Amino acid sequence: MSSLAGVQSLIHAAVAQQAARAPEATALIWRDRKISYGTLEAAASAYAADLSDRGVGPGQIVPLLMDRSPELVALQLAVLKTGAAYANLDPSWPAERRRAILDLIAPAVVITTDTGWNGRFGSYRPSDDGIAGAARRARSFHPAPVSPNAPAMVVFTSGTTGVPKGVVTPHQAVARLFGSHHLSGFGPGHAMPQAAALPWDMYAFELWGQLVTGGTAVLIAAKYLLPSTLRQIVMTYGVDTVWLTGSVFNLFVDEDPECFSGLSRVFTGGETASPAHMRGFLLRHRGIALWNVYGPAESGMLTTTARVALADCDLPAGVPIGTPVHGRNVVLLNARDERCEPGQEGEICIAGEGLATGYLGQPELTLEKFPTVDLDGVAVRIYRTGDVGVWNAGGVLHYRGRRDRQIKLSGYRIELAEIESVAGSLAGVRNCIAFPVNGPDGTPERLALVYLVPSADADPSGPPDGDPLSVHAQLRQLLPGYMLPSIVRGLAQYPLTVNGKVDRAALHELGQRARPAARVRSTARP
Repeated sequence: MSSLAGVQSLIHAAVAQQAARAPEATALIWRDRKISYGTLEAAASAYAADLSDRGVGPGQIVPLLMDRSPELVALQLAVLKTGAAYANLDPSWPAERRRAILDLIAPAVVITTDTGWNGRFGSYRPSDDGIAGAARRARSFHPAPVSPNAPAMVVFTSGTTGVPKGVVTPHQAVARLFGSHHLSGFGPGHAMPQAAALPWDMYAFELWGQLVTGGTAVLIAAKYLLPSTLRQIVMTYGVDTVWLTGSVFNLFVDEDPECFSGLSRVFTGGETASPAHMRGFLLRHRGIALWNVYGPAESGMLTTTARVALADCDLPAGVPIGTPVHGRNVVLLNARDERCEPGQEGEICIAGEGLATGYLGQPELTLEKFPTVDLDGVAVRIYRTGDVGVWNAGGVLHYRGRRDRQIKLSGYRIELAEIESVAGSLAGVRNCIAFPVNGPDGTPERLALVYLVPSADADPSGPPDGDPLSVHAQLRQLLPGYMLPSIVRGLAQYPLTVNGKVDRAALHELGQRARPAARVRSTARP
């Protein structure tokens, strides 16, 4: 780790500080175009004045329905300057999902580039002259005074009820990661691709991590970062730091292991680490630091980090997720909320600076997941992750899995109950079960959905309502792509264990046996 003193506790104030320090320094790179800190700051002030004129201010949440661009970044800063929080919504999400989230937020204004916007909420459409034009017409704007604990962003994750959960994240979540004890690879002279999905918390990690410390964020125009793109931006822009989900890291190691050449460090996480892939990477790239990281959105991007060594790839307990980052405290609690000793498994609970303030519009869930507990005689607010971990004798944390039915797939956190809730609302679908189909390494590889249909209807053509092809098509309109089951089957009955319970192992075998051309179908027997 390295140090960089003086990072402001408010995201927009920290970026403004960097703009004052080095206005000509490159903040963003977009399609071979460099945007300076001075231009970014001036454009953000111009947009902030426009939004303020439209009544945007402290206590509000402003959704942004835009694709990745420099204008999006400037508008996010503008929202923060007004004292409000922003929420990135993916324009490619199904209309029903976007509508449900907008209804939950009930915003005064929606920022969108859609010229045909006809939603029931007011809209603000930035002018066509882009970030450079906005910077030229900059107006003096004094940011609204807010606390470091004020909401900065709302990140929407999968929920168990069929409605996404809005994680309300404060400014302090960024400040505690990138303050005086910030992570290595951020700040002047460093560059990092910003490729994470817009609504995800790791979008903030890639973007604000560089901008609040004076580094450069390379905005990736494509939806995903590819090995060829990584090679190109390392050579062209001097990118030295990258974040990849576990599955993408594994893919890069398999498909193009030399694409990492020229980097100084790689952060990977979001899923259980693959020791084989990490070993292969370390043997080929001995000079690149590899960090395995862990942190739910509710804890503000990262909670623990572990610099991976070759020896870690051979540990019986798997590659560790490490020790807490600055400003974080991790405790493992048993069923009686007592601390677990090294070697004892317990729920990973997180305390410290920058925890989410809660879930938007869900006070009961907030109280359940963010309780105040007694730790060594001190009342401490924690976040219950639902993850199980164990401390080794050296005080290093290892991940053991989930206590509930939440899974991680391609870095996305998915509540299987949300898929079941949405599918169960469709005509002809009853008693549905969503489950992951694991790959050879034991981690989720794809999603499957099965449900019951009357045996008389369980044929390849299927009834109009319960036909798997129809169910799959309807789910495509209701769920984002990362939550869409690739295997959909109607069954006359579920396989049962000797105790009369659904045989989950048999269902998993069914999912693994499904051929690509036959994954969406109806059948009388598994």
